[in-house]
Amino acid sequence: MNPYKILVLLLFTLTTLLGNLKLSIPSNTIIKNEPFIFVLEAYGNDIKFSNIDLINGNVVQEIASSTATNIINGQITKRVKKTYSFNPTKDFTLPSFEAVIDGKSYHTNEEKITLQKVSKTQSNFFDFTIKTESKEYYMGENFILTMVFKYRKDSQLENLYLEKPNFENFWYKQLDDSKNFEDGDYIVSEVKFLMFALKEGTLNIEPIKINAQIMENNSYSIFSTTRNKSIYSNELSFNIKILPQNIKLIGDFQIEASIDKEKVKMGEAISYKLKIKGSGNIDDVRDIKLPINDVTIYENKPVIKTQIINNQYSGEYEKVFSIIANKSFSIPSISLEYFDKDLKKVITKQAKSFHIEVLNEELKKEVLLEKSPALAPIETVKEESTKEIIKVVEKSPLLDKIIFFALGVITCLLIISLYFYVITTRRKKDEESKPLLKKVKNAKSKDELIKLLAVYLKIDSRLDKLIFDLEKTQDINNLKKDIVKIVKELKL
Repeated sequence: MNPYKILVLLLFTLTTLLGNLKLSIPSNTIIKNEPFIFVLEAYGNDIKFSNIDLINGNVVQEIASSTATNIINGQITKRVKKTYSFNPTKDFTLPSFEAVIDGKSYHTNEEKITLQKVSKTQSNFFDFTIKTESKEYYMGENFILTMVFKYRKDSQLENLYLEKPNFENFWYKQLDDSKNFEDGDYIVSEVKFLMFALKEGTLNIEPIKINAQIMENNSYSIFSTTRNKSIYSNELSFNIKILPQNIKLIGDFQIEASIDKEKVKMGEAISYKLKIKGSGNIDDVRDIKLPINDVTIYENKPVIKTQIINNQYSGEYEKVFSIIANKSFSIPSISLEYFDKDLKKVITKQAKSFHIEVLNEELKKEVLLEKSPALAPIETVKEESTKEIIKVVEKSPLLDKIIFFALGVITCLLIISLYFYVITTRRKKDEESKPLLKKVKNAKSKDELIKLLAVYLKIDSRLDKLIFDLEKTQDINNLKKDIVKIVKELKL
Protein backbone atom coordinates (compact mmCIF):
# COMPACT_ATOMS: atom_id res chain seq x y z
CA MET A 1 0.00 0.00 0.00
CA ASN A 2 1.12 3.52 -0.73
CA PRO A 3 2.81 4.97 2.41
CA TYR A 4 0.92 8.28 1.98
CA LYS A 5 -2.39 6.45 2.05
CA ILE A 6 -1.31 4.60 5.18
CA LEU A 7 -0.44 7.93 6.85
CA VAL A 8 -3.81 9.52 5.93
CA LEU A 9 -5.68 6.44 7.16
CA LEU A 10 -3.73 6.48 10.41
CA LEU A 11 -4.48 10.16 11.03
CA PHE A 12 -8.18 9.64 10.31
CA THR A 13 -8.28 6.63 12.66
CA LEU A 14 -6.60 8.60 15.47
CA THR A 15 -9.01 11.51 14.91
CA THR A 16 -12.09 9.32 15.12
CA LEU A 17 -10.81 7.32 18.06
CA LEU A 18 -9.85 10.36 20.10
CA GLY A 19 -12.99 12.31 19.20
CA ASN A 20 -13.12 15.70 17.51
CA LEU A 21 -15.37 18.80 17.08
CA LYS A 22 -15.07 21.03 14.03
CA LEU A 23 -16.65 24.36 13.11
CA SER A 24 -17.11 25.30 9.47
CA ILE A 25 -18.09 28.80 8.31
CA PRO A 26 -18.26 30.10 4.71
CA SER A 27 -16.23 33.23 5.49
CA ASN A 28 -15.52 35.78 8.19
CA THR A 29 -17.25 38.38 6.02
CA ILE A 30 -20.89 38.05 4.96
CA ILE A 31 -23.31 40.26 3.08
CA LYS A 32 -25.72 42.31 5.19
CA ASN A 33 -29.34 41.09 5.26
CA GLU A 34 -28.34 37.57 4.18
CA PRO A 35 -28.49 34.55 6.54
CA PHE A 36 -25.29 33.37 8.22
CA ILE A 37 -24.88 29.58 8.02
CA PHE A 38 -22.39 27.53 10.05
CA VAL A 39 -21.77 23.81 10.53
CA LEU A 40 -20.73 21.81 13.60
CA GLU A 41 -19.25 18.36 12.95
CA ALA A 42 -18.34 15.82 15.63
CA TYR A 43 -16.67 12.36 15.52
CA GLY A 44 -17.07 9.69 18.23
CA ASN A 45 -19.44 7.12 19.66
CA ASP A 46 -21.48 9.05 22.22
CA ILE A 47 -21.98 12.64 20.97
CA LYS A 48 -23.99 15.35 22.75
CA PHE A 49 -24.22 18.90 21.38
CA SER A 50 -25.06 21.87 23.56
CA ASN A 51 -28.26 23.79 22.76
CA ILE A 52 -27.85 26.83 20.50
CA ASP A 53 -30.89 29.12 20.75
CA LEU A 54 -29.55 32.69 20.52
CA ILE A 55 -26.42 34.32 19.13
CA ASN A 56 -25.96 38.03 19.76
CA GLY A 57 -29.69 38.36 20.39
CA ASN A 58 -30.65 36.63 17.12
CA VAL A 59 -32.75 33.46 17.04
CA VAL A 60 -30.80 30.45 15.69
CA GLN A 61 -32.47 27.66 13.71
CA GLU A 62 -31.11 24.17 13.08
CA ILE A 63 -31.79 23.68 9.37
CA ALA A 64 -30.13 20.29 8.76
CA SER A 65 -28.73 17.28 10.63
CA SER A 66 -27.08 14.06 9.44
CA THR A 67 -25.37 11.04 11.00
CA ALA A 68 -22.89 8.66 9.33
CA THR A 69 -21.28 5.48 10.73
CA ASN A 70 -17.68 4.47 9.95
CA ILE A 71 -16.10 1.04 10.62
CA ILE A 72 -12.30 0.97 10.53
CA ASN A 73 -10.44 -2.16 11.68
CA GLY A 74 -13.53 -3.26 13.57
CA GLN A 75 -13.78 0.08 15.39
CA ILE A 76 -17.19 1.74 14.96
CA THR A 77 -17.41 5.52 15.11
CA LYS A 78 -20.12 8.05 14.21
CA ARG A 79 -19.95 11.37 12.45
CA VAL A 80 -22.74 13.81 13.38
CA LYS A 81 -23.15 16.97 11.34
CA LYS A 82 -25.50 19.84 12.27
CA THR A 83 -26.17 22.97 10.19
CA TYR A 84 -27.46 26.20 11.76
CA SER A 85 -28.67 29.52 10.39
CA PHE A 86 -29.63 32.98 11.69
CA ASN A 87 -29.94 36.54 10.37
CA PRO A 88 -27.48 38.99 11.96
CA THR A 89 -28.09 42.73 11.82
CA LYS A 90 -24.59 43.91 12.77
CA ASP A 91 -21.01 42.68 13.27
CA PHE A 92 -20.78 39.93 15.87
CA THR A 93 -18.53 37.31 17.46
CA LEU A 94 -19.46 33.68 16.90
CA PRO A 95 -18.99 32.15 20.38
CA SER A 96 -17.17 28.97 21.30
CA PHE A 97 -19.47 25.95 21.01
CA GLU A 98 -19.29 22.85 23.20
CA ALA A 99 -19.96 19.17 22.54
CA VAL A 100 -19.43 16.20 24.85
CA ILE A 101 -17.88 13.33 22.90
CA ASP A 102 -17.43 9.97 24.65
CA GLY A 103 -17.57 11.69 28.02
CA LYS A 104 -15.03 14.38 27.16
CA SER A 105 -15.84 18.07 26.54
CA TYR A 106 -14.64 19.72 23.32
CA HIS A 107 -14.85 23.39 22.30
CA THR A 108 -14.54 25.36 19.06
CA ASN A 109 -12.71 28.67 18.72
CA GLU A 110 -14.48 32.04 18.64
CA GLU A 111 -14.77 33.71 15.25
CA LYS A 112 -15.27 37.43 14.51
CA ILE A 113 -17.77 37.98 11.71
CA THR A 114 -18.09 41.26 9.80
CA LEU A 115 -21.16 42.33 7.84
CA GLN A 116 -20.37 43.80 4.45
CA LYS A 117 -22.77 46.25 2.82
CA VAL A 118 -23.96 44.90 -0.51
CA SER A 119 -23.52 46.93 -3.69
CA LYS A 120 -25.11 46.81 -7.13
CA THR A 121 -24.04 43.85 -9.27
CA GLN A 122 -21.88 44.89 -12.22
CA SER A 123 -22.11 42.55 -15.21
CA ASN A 124 -22.18 42.62 -19.00
CA PHE A 125 -24.95 40.01 -18.96
CA PHE A 126 -27.30 41.32 -16.23
CA ASP A 127 -28.55 44.62 -14.86
CA PHE A 128 -30.96 45.18 -11.98
CA THR A 129 -32.05 48.76 -11.25
CA ILE A 130 -34.68 50.29 -8.96
CA LYS A 131 -35.75 53.88 -9.61
CA THR A 132 -38.27 56.62 -8.74
CA GLU A 133 -39.08 59.99 -10.30
CA SER A 134 -37.75 61.90 -7.28
CA LYS A 135 -35.76 61.38 -4.08
CA GLU A 136 -37.78 63.88 -2.06
CA TYR A 137 -41.35 63.31 -0.89
CA TYR A 138 -43.74 64.27 1.89
CA MET A 139 -44.83 61.78 4.51
CA GLY A 140 -48.03 60.13 3.23
CA GLU A 141 -47.42 61.16 -0.39
CA ASN A 142 -47.68 58.29 -2.86
CA PHE A 143 -45.04 57.63 -5.50
CA ILE A 144 -44.09 54.84 -7.93
CA LEU A 145 -41.00 52.65 -7.54
CA THR A 146 -40.03 50.73 -10.68
CA MET A 147 -37.84 47.61 -10.72
CA VAL A 148 -36.10 47.00 -14.06
CA PHE A 149 -34.29 43.69 -14.61
CA LYS A 150 -32.57 43.05 -17.94
CA TYR A 151 -30.43 40.18 -19.14
CA ARG A 152 -28.78 39.26 -22.41
CA LYS A 153 -30.46 36.64 -24.56
CA ASP A 154 -27.23 34.58 -24.68
CA SER A 155 -26.70 34.62 -20.89
CA GLN A 156 -27.96 31.00 -20.61
CA LEU A 157 -30.28 31.93 -17.80
CA GLU A 158 -32.00 28.78 -16.57
CA ASN A 159 -34.20 30.16 -13.82
CA LEU A 160 -34.66 33.26 -11.67
CA TYR A 161 -36.83 34.52 -8.84
CA LEU A 162 -37.17 37.82 -7.04
CA GLU A 163 -36.83 37.72 -3.29
CA LYS A 164 -39.75 39.43 -1.58
CA PRO A 165 -38.59 43.02 -1.02
CA ASN A 166 -38.51 44.45 2.48
CA PHE A 167 -39.40 48.12 2.16
CA GLU A 168 -38.83 49.08 5.79
CA ASN A 169 -40.60 52.30 6.87
CA PHE A 170 -42.71 52.28 3.70
CA TRP A 171 -46.25 51.11 2.93
CA TYR A 172 -46.27 49.47 -0.50
CA LYS A 173 -48.46 47.58 -2.94
CA GLN A 174 -47.40 45.86 -6.15
CA LEU A 175 -49.24 47.22 -9.20
CA ASP A 176 -50.76 45.07 -11.91
CA ASP A 177 -49.09 46.77 -14.88
CA SER A 178 -45.84 44.73 -14.89
CA LYS A 179 -44.49 44.04 -18.38
CA ASN A 180 -41.85 42.09 -20.30
CA PHE A 181 -40.30 43.17 -23.59
CA GLU A 182 -37.18 42.91 -25.75
CA ASP A 183 -34.64 45.71 -26.08
CA GLY A 184 -32.00 44.86 -28.66
CA ASP A 185 -29.91 41.97 -27.31
CA TYR A 186 -31.67 42.11 -23.93
CA ILE A 187 -34.91 40.86 -22.41
CA VAL A 188 -36.38 43.39 -19.97
CA SER A 189 -38.87 42.88 -17.11
CA GLU A 190 -40.50 45.79 -15.26
CA VAL A 191 -42.40 45.58 -11.98
CA LYS A 192 -43.98 48.64 -10.31
CA PHE A 193 -44.86 49.33 -6.68
CA LEU A 194 -47.02 52.07 -5.19
CA MET A 195 -45.20 53.47 -2.14
CA PHE A 196 -45.98 55.67 0.89
CA ALA A 197 -43.34 56.84 3.40
CA LEU A 198 -44.47 56.13 6.98
CA LYS A 199 -42.02 58.43 8.77
CA GLU A 200 -40.01 61.56 8.15
CA GLY A 201 -36.26 61.93 7.77
CA THR A 202 -33.71 60.12 5.62
CA LEU A 203 -35.08 56.72 4.60
CA ASN A 204 -33.17 54.09 2.63
CA ILE A 205 -34.24 51.16 0.49
CA GLU A 206 -31.50 48.55 0.65
CA PRO A 207 -30.40 46.74 -2.54
CA ILE A 208 -32.92 44.10 -3.61
CA LYS A 209 -31.78 40.64 -4.66
CA ILE A 210 -32.71 38.38 -7.55
CA ASN A 211 -31.55 34.76 -7.35
CA ALA A 212 -30.60 33.32 -10.74
CA GLN A 213 -29.52 29.92 -11.99
CA ILE A 214 -27.10 30.03 -14.92
CA MET A 215 -26.26 27.10 -17.19
CA GLU A 216 -22.55 26.33 -17.51
CA ASN A 217 -21.03 24.11 -20.18
CA ASN A 218 -18.15 21.99 -18.89
CA SER A 219 -15.61 21.16 -21.60
CA TYR A 220 -14.48 18.10 -19.59
CA SER A 221 -17.97 16.61 -19.32
CA ILE A 222 -20.87 15.84 -21.62
CA PHE A 223 -23.28 17.13 -18.97
CA SER A 224 -24.18 20.78 -18.34
CA THR A 225 -24.26 22.14 -14.81
CA THR A 226 -25.93 25.14 -13.22
CA ARG A 227 -24.59 27.60 -10.72
CA ASN A 228 -26.49 29.99 -8.47
CA LYS A 229 -25.84 33.70 -8.75
CA SER A 230 -27.15 36.56 -6.62
CA ILE A 231 -27.88 39.73 -8.58
CA TYR A 232 -28.31 42.94 -6.54
CA SER A 233 -29.93 46.22 -7.44
CA ASN A 234 -28.77 49.70 -6.50
CA GLU A 235 -29.72 51.38 -3.21
CA LEU A 236 -32.15 54.32 -2.96
CA SER A 237 -32.10 57.11 -0.39
CA PHE A 238 -35.02 59.51 0.20
CA ASN A 239 -35.52 62.77 2.04
CA ILE A 240 -39.01 62.48 3.54
CA LYS A 241 -40.49 65.79 4.75
CA ILE A 242 -43.17 66.24 7.38
CA LEU A 243 -46.44 67.90 6.36
CA PRO A 244 -46.92 71.48 7.66
CA GLN A 245 -49.21 72.50 10.55
CA ASN A 246 -49.70 68.90 11.70
CA ILE A 247 -51.78 68.17 8.59
CA LYS A 248 -52.29 64.45 7.95
CA LEU A 249 -53.63 64.48 4.38
CA ILE A 250 -51.78 65.21 1.16
CA GLY A 251 -53.33 65.19 -2.30
CA ASP A 252 -56.47 66.69 -3.81
CA PHE A 253 -59.85 66.10 -2.14
CA GLN A 254 -63.51 67.17 -2.26
CA ILE A 255 -66.03 67.04 0.60
CA GLU A 256 -69.82 67.09 0.38
CA ALA A 257 -72.78 66.46 2.71
CA SER A 258 -76.44 65.64 2.14
CA ILE A 259 -79.63 64.96 4.12
CA ASP A 260 -82.79 63.07 3.22
CA LYS A 261 -85.24 65.73 4.58
CA GLU A 262 -85.24 69.22 6.10
CA LYS A 263 -88.52 68.98 8.08
CA VAL A 264 -89.37 66.12 10.43
CA LYS A 265 -91.92 65.34 13.11
CA MET A 266 -90.84 65.20 16.70
CA GLY A 267 -88.91 61.94 17.30
CA GLU A 268 -88.49 61.21 13.58
CA ALA A 269 -84.95 60.39 12.34
CA ILE A 270 -83.14 62.11 9.52
CA SER A 271 -80.21 60.64 7.58
CA TYR A 272 -77.05 62.75 7.17
CA LYS A 273 -74.38 61.49 4.74
CA LEU A 274 -70.82 62.83 4.58
CA LYS A 275 -68.63 61.96 1.59
CA ILE A 276 -64.94 62.72 0.88
CA LYS A 277 -63.29 61.70 -2.38
CA GLY A 278 -60.09 62.43 -4.26
CA SER A 279 -56.51 61.27 -4.78
CA GLY A 280 -53.99 60.95 -1.95
CA ASN A 281 -53.70 59.17 1.38
CA ILE A 282 -57.45 58.97 1.94
CA ASP A 283 -56.99 56.11 4.44
CA ASP A 284 -55.65 58.71 6.88
CA VAL A 285 -58.91 60.71 7.03
CA ARG A 286 -59.78 61.08 10.72
CA ASP A 287 -62.99 59.59 12.09
CA ILE A 288 -65.48 62.47 11.85
CA LYS A 289 -67.97 63.25 14.66
CA LEU A 290 -70.95 65.63 14.56
CA PRO A 291 -70.72 68.46 17.18
CA ILE A 292 -74.47 68.79 17.88
CA ASN A 293 -76.00 69.09 21.37
CA ASP A 294 -79.44 67.95 22.66
CA VAL A 295 -79.96 65.36 19.92
CA THR A 296 -79.53 61.60 19.68
CA ILE A 297 -76.97 60.53 17.05
CA TYR A 298 -76.44 57.03 15.69
CA GLU A 299 -73.43 56.65 13.38
CA ASN A 300 -72.11 53.90 11.13
CA LYS A 301 -68.43 53.13 10.81
CA PRO A 302 -66.88 55.01 7.89
CA VAL A 303 -66.52 53.07 4.67
CA ILE A 304 -63.32 53.71 2.67
CA LYS A 305 -63.00 52.42 -0.89
CA THR A 306 -59.67 52.80 -2.69
CA GLN A 307 -58.31 52.17 -6.17
CA ILE A 308 -55.28 53.08 -8.25
CA ILE A 309 -56.00 55.33 -11.23
CA ASN A 310 -53.18 56.49 -13.52
CA ASN A 311 -50.61 55.49 -10.87
CA GLN A 312 -52.43 57.63 -8.29
CA TYR A 313 -53.88 56.26 -5.06
CA SER A 314 -57.51 57.40 -5.07
CA GLY A 315 -60.60 56.64 -3.05
CA GLU A 316 -63.82 57.61 -1.35
CA TYR A 317 -64.68 58.04 2.34
CA GLU A 318 -68.35 57.81 3.31
CA LYS A 319 -70.04 58.00 6.70
CA VAL A 320 -73.79 57.97 7.48
CA PHE A 321 -75.44 59.39 10.60
CA SER A 322 -79.03 59.04 11.89
CA ILE A 323 -80.17 62.01 14.01
CA ILE A 324 -83.29 62.16 16.24
CA ALA A 325 -84.35 65.41 17.95
CA ASN A 326 -87.32 66.88 19.86
CA LYS A 327 -86.71 70.42 18.67
CA SER A 328 -85.26 72.21 15.68
CA PHE A 329 -81.48 72.16 15.30
CA SER A 330 -78.63 72.92 12.90
CA ILE A 331 -75.95 70.65 11.42
CA PRO A 332 -72.75 72.72 11.15
CA SER A 333 -70.43 72.75 8.18
CA ILE A 334 -67.74 70.03 8.40
CA SER A 335 -64.31 71.18 7.21
CA LEU A 336 -61.48 69.20 5.63
CA GLU A 337 -57.83 70.31 5.56
CA TYR A 338 -55.14 68.83 3.32
CA PHE A 339 -51.80 69.83 1.83
CA ASP A 340 -51.68 70.51 -1.91
CA LYS A 341 -48.17 69.68 -3.10
CA ASP A 342 -48.53 71.54 -6.40
CA LEU A 343 -49.75 74.74 -4.73
CA LYS A 344 -47.43 74.12 -1.75
CA LYS A 345 -50.05 75.23 0.76
CA VAL A 346 -52.77 73.92 3.08
CA ILE A 347 -56.24 73.88 1.51
CA THR A 348 -59.45 73.99 3.57
CA LYS A 349 -62.73 72.80 2.08
CA GLN A 350 -66.14 72.76 3.76
CA ALA A 351 -69.31 70.76 3.36
CA LYS A 352 -72.74 72.41 3.31
CA SER A 353 -74.49 73.20 6.62
CA PHE A 354 -78.19 72.43 7.23
CA HIS A 355 -81.06 73.67 9.46
CA ILE A 356 -83.55 70.99 10.44
CA GLU A 357 -87.07 72.05 11.50
CA VAL A 358 -88.80 69.74 13.98
CA LEU A 359 -92.62 70.09 13.89
CA ASN A 360 -94.74 69.87 17.11
CA GLU A 361 -97.52 67.22 17.03
CA GLU A 362 -100.99 68.85 17.54
CA LEU A 363 -103.81 67.35 19.55
CA LYS A 364 -106.54 65.73 17.48
CA LYS A 365 -110.20 65.82 18.56
CA GLU A 366 -112.81 63.28 17.64
CA VAL A 367 -116.45 64.33 18.12
CA LEU A 368 -118.96 61.53 18.60
CA LEU A 369 -122.76 62.26 18.64
CA GLU A 370 -125.08 60.02 20.67
CA LYS A 371 -127.94 58.52 18.57
CA SER A 372 -131.60 58.96 19.67
CA PRO A 373 -133.57 55.94 20.91
CA ALA A 374 -136.07 54.63 18.32
CA LEU A 375 -139.27 55.01 20.48
CA ALA A 376 -138.29 58.12 22.37
CA PRO A 377 -140.65 61.19 22.20
CA ILE A 378 -139.76 63.92 19.82
CA GLU A 379 -139.03 66.33 22.62
CA THR A 380 -136.69 63.84 24.23
CA VAL A 381 -134.90 63.23 20.97
CA LYS A 382 -134.37 66.93 20.47
CA GLU A 383 -133.10 67.31 23.96
CA GLU A 384 -130.71 64.36 23.76
CA SER A 385 -129.51 65.25 20.27
CA THR A 386 -128.11 68.48 21.54
CA LYS A 387 -125.70 66.60 23.75
CA GLU A 388 -122.08 66.10 22.55
CA ILE A 389 -119.74 63.43 23.70
CA ILE A 390 -116.22 64.77 23.09
CA LYS A 391 -113.35 62.30 23.02
CA VAL A 392 -109.81 63.70 22.97
CA VAL A 393 -107.25 61.45 21.23
CA GLU A 394 -103.64 62.41 21.83
CA LYS A 395 -100.91 60.77 19.78
CA SER A 396 -98.03 59.72 22.01
CA PRO A 397 -94.61 61.18 21.02
CA LEU A 398 -92.95 58.24 22.83
CA LEU A 399 -94.65 55.75 20.52
CA ASP A 400 -93.43 57.75 17.51
CA LYS A 401 -89.90 57.66 18.85
CA ILE A 402 -89.98 53.90 19.28
CA ILE A 403 -91.41 53.39 15.79
CA PHE A 404 -88.90 55.70 14.11
CA PHE A 405 -86.01 54.22 16.08
CA ALA A 406 -87.01 50.70 14.97
CA LEU A 407 -87.27 51.91 11.37
CA GLY A 408 -83.84 53.51 11.66
CA VAL A 409 -82.30 50.27 12.96
CA ILE A 410 -83.95 48.22 10.19
CA THR A 411 -82.75 50.74 7.57
CA CYS A 412 -79.17 50.58 8.91
CA LEU A 413 -79.22 46.76 8.84
CA LEU A 414 -80.46 46.78 5.25
CA ILE A 415 -77.74 49.27 4.24
CA ILE A 416 -75.02 47.19 5.93
CA SER A 417 -76.28 43.94 4.31
CA LEU A 418 -76.41 45.60 0.90
CA TYR A 419 -72.89 47.01 1.40
CA PHE A 420 -71.38 43.59 2.21
CA TYR A 421 -73.20 42.03 -0.73
CA VAL A 422 -71.81 44.66 -3.12
CA ILE A 423 -68.29 44.39 -1.67
CA THR A 424 -68.31 40.56 -1.95
CA THR A 425 -69.56 40.70 -5.54
CA ARG A 426 -67.03 43.37 -6.42
CA ARG A 427 -64.15 41.41 -4.90
CA LYS A 428 -65.08 38.37 -6.96
CA LYS A 429 -65.15 40.51 -10.10
CA ASP A 430 -61.82 42.15 -9.15
CA GLU A 431 -60.22 38.74 -8.64
CA GLU A 432 -61.46 37.56 -12.00
CA SER A 433 -60.24 40.77 -13.72
CA LYS A 434 -56.66 40.62 -12.47
CA PRO A 435 -54.27 40.36 -15.43
CA LEU A 436 -52.17 37.52 -13.93
CA LEU A 437 -55.27 35.46 -13.17
CA LYS A 438 -56.53 35.90 -16.74
CA LYS A 439 -53.12 35.03 -18.19
CA VAL A 440 -52.87 31.86 -16.07
CA LYS A 441 -56.37 30.75 -17.08
CA ASN A 442 -55.66 31.41 -20.78
CA ALA A 443 -52.24 29.70 -20.77
CA LYS A 444 -52.16 26.75 -23.19
CA SER A 445 -48.79 25.16 -22.37
CA LYS A 446 -46.59 24.56 -19.38
CA ASP A 447 -43.79 26.70 -20.88
CA GLU A 448 -46.19 29.64 -21.09
CA LEU A 449 -47.25 29.09 -17.47
CA ILE A 450 -43.66 28.85 -16.23
CA LYS A 451 -42.73 32.14 -17.96
CA LEU A 452 -45.74 33.88 -16.38
CA LEU A 453 -45.06 32.60 -12.85
CA ALA A 454 -41.24 32.66 -12.69
CA VAL A 455 -41.23 36.26 -11.44
CA TYR A 456 -43.43 35.26 -8.46
CA LEU A 457 -41.14 32.56 -7.06
CA LYS A 458 -40.28 32.86 -3.36
CA ILE A 459 -43.57 34.65 -2.61
CA ASP A 460 -45.35 31.51 -1.37
CA SER A 461 -43.93 28.01 -0.86
CA ARG A 462 -47.10 26.36 -2.22
CA LEU A 463 -46.86 28.34 -5.44
CA ASP A 464 -43.12 27.51 -5.69
CA LYS A 465 -43.89 23.78 -5.50
CA LEU A 466 -46.54 23.98 -8.21
CA ILE A 467 -44.18 25.92 -10.50
CA PHE A 468 -41.48 23.26 -10.11
CA ASP A 469 -44.09 20.51 -10.62
CA LEU A 470 -44.98 22.10 -13.97
CA GLU A 471 -41.52 21.20 -15.30
CA LYS A 472 -42.13 17.49 -14.57
CA THR A 473 -45.56 16.99 -16.12
CA GLN A 474 -47.28 17.32 -19.46
CA ASP A 475 -50.83 17.41 -18.10
CA ILE A 476 -51.14 20.93 -16.70
CA ASN A 477 -54.92 21.08 -16.23
CA ASN A 478 -54.99 19.90 -12.60
CA LEU A 479 -51.95 21.99 -11.68
CA LYS A 480 -53.50 25.04 -13.35
CA LYS A 481 -56.57 24.76 -11.08
CA ASP A 482 -54.36 24.71 -7.97
CA ILE A 483 -52.30 27.65 -9.29
CA VAL A 484 -55.45 29.73 -9.97
CA LYS A 485 -56.64 29.04 -6.42
CA ILE A 486 -53.36 30.19 -4.83
CA VAL A 487 -53.08 33.27 -7.13
CA LYS A 488 -56.55 34.31 -5.92
CA GLU A 489 -55.55 33.81 -2.27
CA LEU A 490 -52.33 35.82 -2.68
CA LYS A 491 -54.15 38.54 -4.68
CA LEU A 492 -51.31 38.68 -7.22
